[in-house]
Amino acid sequence: MYKLVKTPPRLGPFLDAFADLFTKPSHNLFCHLVIAIAVCATSKTVSSHHKTISNDNCEKKSRSLYNWFFNGTRWDENEVAQRNAKLFFKAAGLKIGDILLLIIDDTYNKKKGTCTEGVGRFYDHSEGHIWGNNFVTSVLQLKDAFIPHKAKMYIKKGDANEDFRTKLQIAFEDIIKPLVIPVGVKLMIVFDSWWFSSGFINDCRELGYHVTCRIKSDKQVVPDDRFALQIQNYAKKFNTHECKIIKIKVRGKKKCTSQ
Repeated sequence: MYKLVKTPPRLGPFLDAFADLFTKPSHNLFCHLVIAIAVCATSKTVSSHHKTISNDNCEKKSRSLYNWFFNGTRWDENEVAQRNAKLFFKAAGLKIGDILLLIIDDTYNKKKGTCTEGVGRFYDHSEGHIWGNNFVTSVLQLKDAFIPHKAKMYIKKGDANEDFRTKLQIAFEDIIKPLVIPVGVKLMIVFDSWWFSSGFINDCRELGYHVTCRIKSDKQVVPDDRFALQIQNYAKKFNTHECKIIKIKVRGKKKCTSQ
């Protein structure tokens, strides 16, 4: 296991860029956890992160303080995510006229116990039913450069969850809406067919963003003439010679769309 003895000098300026978003004690904990998460090869728990920090590190704190960072301190996750995005924009050379991708998806984290918040039985298309947590995730991508953006836990509807929200609501309210992009940059929201929803797309469009997604052939659309058509029949109305094929790479994979 890698051990964090001290903060790598090259990371110092990056971590310092977040200093004004925390109190000094909280910022120290933030720095430790960011590096511990990066080098920790075991499960991503507070306990494993704490063990990743070497006992020779004179700045190492007690495990309870790292727990307190997540549960007791006051810091704004949207501000931290936005600051991280701003640093990415600068490093990647984002400029007026560029197309920035915001990729929405979800992922699972398997669990064995029942004590974790939000743990339950979920259907994973690659493995079938699993026991664990489900997170709505996002990635920011500019050309071939990309970084993780945010992850928000999805909690199933139940008696204990009075504030239930769908994954679509979480994606829009907690990930898409808070993101601020530079003036003159085009933001493209990208997601697969599971996320296809006219309401979700309209919400993104009302913010002035573009949307690219897969649509299953049996889905219906309502064109300007107000007559609903299945996608496979709607596509037949177009002459392929009149369409312009546009290719974008989503995290290294080519995705084609037309307009």
